[in-house]
Amino acid sequence: MYRAALIVVRCIGRVIFGFRTEVRGAPNLPRDGAGRPAGGWILAGMPHRTWVDPFVVADNVPVQPRLVFFGDGQAIFRSRWRRWLFHRIGGVIPIWPGERRNAIDVYLASAAAALEAGAVLCLFPETGRATEPGTARRFGLGLAYFALRTGAPIVPVILGGTHDLYRGRRFRLDVLPAVTARDLAGLSADAPPPVPWSSAERAAAHRITMALHELTAGPVLAAHRATEPLPGAKRHWRWLTTAWH
Repeated sequence: MYRAALIVVRCIGRVIFGFRTEVRGAPNLPRDGAGRPAGGWILAGMPHRTWVDPFVVADNVPVQPRLVFFGDGQAIFRSRWRRWLFHRIGGVIPIWPGERRNAIDVYLASAAAALEAGAVLCLFPETGRATEPGTARRFGLGLAYFALRTGAPIVPVILGGTHDLYRGRRFRLDVLPAVTARDLAGLSADAPPPVPWSSAERAAAHRITMALHELTAGPVLAAHRATEPLPGAKRHWRWLTTAWH
């Protein structure tokens, strides 16, 4: 079902909508000793602007290991056809607003189980109000906690051109080198991990998000500038920007 869904997405996106994606940095995607695509890492997509972002990511990374998306349950399941689709495809860990800590522990355990099974955990770490194109919003702490608790490396994947959709739109997807939570937090390799839910862990999570935001700010701006259309270029079907809503 997942492969079939990707074929449908590819046909609609490329044939009907005329979308094209330039992929840069593909060798940075983790591989095993035999050179095959490896799992057990976190794909951090940014900036998240429109509905097309997860489809651009899924269409331009290997089908295996399988992507498992961590995302807003209300957005994923808000219509009957979405519920029908995602229940059959799977590969989604939905989050729901207002949950207490015991629910957060379940999310962390689910993410850890997906990574241990060899999947790729895909999430878009931004939170808060929208910012200007060419910038990313602040990052939530969830990504940092996942990386700290599991030790899984983070691979930043930068998206350009997805904020304004129209027929024939050109996107760019830049895969940056993997980074670790320990490096971002300034923790030595032999330092014990912070105690879960301690002030030390929260401080480390804040350092991780700030360091990752700083690391990716330049690539986010570069991807945006590289995909901006020439002045006066025609942009048909601009309703595509909100088509998924």
